[in-house]
Amino acid sequence: MVEIYDICKTNNTHFISVMRSELLQRIQDLLGNEDLEAIRKDVRSAIQSFHALTQDEVRRQRDAWEKEEHEIDDSFLYKPSEDEALVEELSKKYKEREKAWKAQIGEEQRANFTIKEGLLAELRNIIQEEENIGKAFSSFNEVREKWEKIGDVPGDKYKEVHDEYHRLRDEFFYNINIYKQLQDHDLQINNKKKLDLTEKAKELAAIENLKEREKAARDLQKQWLDVGPSPRESYQEMADTFFSITRPVFDEVKAHYDKIREGFVEHKVAKDAVIENLRNLLTEEVEGNSKAWQVITKQVIEMQSKWKEMGFAGKEHNESLWKQFRELSDVFFEKRQVFYDKMKEEGAEVKKAKIELCEKAEGLKESTDWKDTTLTMLQLQKTWKECGSCSPGDEHRLWRRFHKAQDVFFKAKKEQFAERNKEEKANLILKNSLLEKVEGFKVTENRSEDLNTLKEFSTEWRKIGFVPRKVFEQISDRFTKAMDKHYDALSAQKSERSVASYQNHINRLSKGDSRGGEGGLRREQSILREKITRLNTRIIQTEENMERFTGKGAQSIRDQAEKSIKSYKREIDEMKAKLKMLREASED
Repeated sequence: MVEIYDICKTNNTHFISVMRSELLQRIQDLLGNEDLEAIRKDVRSAIQSFHALTQDEVRRQRDAWEKEEHEIDDSFLYKPSEDEALVEELSKKYKEREKAWKAQIGEEQRANFTIKEGLLAELRNIIQEEENIGKAFSSFNEVREKWEKIGDVPGDKYKEVHDEYHRLRDEFFYNINIYKQLQDHDLQINNKKKLDLTEKAKELAAIENLKEREKAARDLQKQWLDVGPSPRESYQEMADTFFSITRPVFDEVKAHYDKIREGFVEHKVAKDAVIENLRNLLTEEVEGNSKAWQVITKQVIEMQSKWKEMGFAGKEHNESLWKQFRELSDVFFEKRQVFYDKMKEEGAEVKKAKIELCEKAEGLKESTDWKDTTLTMLQLQKTWKECGSCSPGDEHRLWRRFHKAQDVFFKAKKEQFAERNKEEKANLILKNSLLEKVEGFKVTENRSEDLNTLKEFSTEWRKIGFVPRKVFEQISDRFTKAMDKHYDALSAQKSERSVASYQNHINRLSKGDSRGGEGGLRREQSILREKITRLNTRIIQTEENMERFTGKGAQSIRDQAEKSIKSYKREIDEMKAKLKMLREASED
């Protein structure tokens, strides 16, 4: 029953079907044997195993039905297999056959008992009434031959009739006056047989298996009783010797079964304790995580293993104890299944979220916007940790996918910056050379030409590219101060100086993006475009308002509005110049 239950707990419908088909075939094959006594035990076992599988199939179908949605008045209907109906039919036919067989056996045994009682009566009559020795001996042999041919009697009558038969037989040989020659011959032969049986009895101690030793002892006793009488003067001593050898075997058997029965009590106490522990375990609140369920599941499995190792608790209690334990185990595994079903659903959501993170990482792995992408990749890592876990297999596979995409980006970034370090060192040499030119520049009488020269200095400075971060501020400040000095000498207009000095701001933005792409430059362009849009909106609004001003004092207001419009347009021109510089810097 335990093995069948363990098989059913796998919830493998196909496997259960195969097992039931095999058991059906086994039952059919067994019932084809005409010797009912030889197959009884195997037939019962096969039918019991089939019913156990059927009960677990009923439970599986009911569990599946309960998980589905139903109307309030719907009820569960079990869908039996064709094999079940056939087994029930075979079981019914077997029981009918067994009942008839038992009835027949009972009738035969009762008939045999009646016959043997008649033979015992004949034997008593021979002993008490027959005076002719030859005739008495002949009649005795007839009774003995009939006795040996008669089959078994009812179990509760066996000892009674057989003890009486042997007593009467011995009385016959001891009490009738037979011919001494014949008497001595038979007695000596029987004496030798009993001596031989006594010697065989001495070999019982060499049989290690108690059950086999008990069977051998019973066979020897039966042979002893069947031998017949031996010389009276030596009989008692010989009998005492023989039975002193065989009797301890039965004493040992009795002690063995007494000990087993004591063990039944101990096993019951132990099984009661396991059931109680399992019941207490089910009342405990389990934390909502897989690790906690793994711990308690291990405890339940250990209880199941311990249960299998426990001995039989007796027919009275063993089956009911097993039923309690199995039901409690089912309750636990049903609760655990509910948890894992929920965790599976949550794991599916986590899996979906992590697939999205993988896709985002894969979409960014080829990016050269080092700064912003690095921040994004780090945020993806943080989000990954916050998502939780999905199933172990999916978790491992998705992590490898996610990590692979991240590795592609960070490896490229590392290689890129290694190459840039070389370029930055070369650029530093070029900018130091340009600084010497700028710092050595002298303004001339031609202001326009000098401004163009300064612009060329700014353009060349920008085109050279980035320098190592540790000297960036120092060298940029030198360039800015040198350029400001020359612009001051030329008394450059504010807009000119603003645009020219903006180059240094571009250089700083580019330096900030040097290891992370063009994010700063793009943001700066966006800001300038928004400012230009706002200024154009102001111009339109101002022009619309000018048309509304009429009458006395309107001209003054209109003149002021025109000044504002000119100022807005100058700002727009300045910002467009800056946008051009930003685009050129981005293209470089």
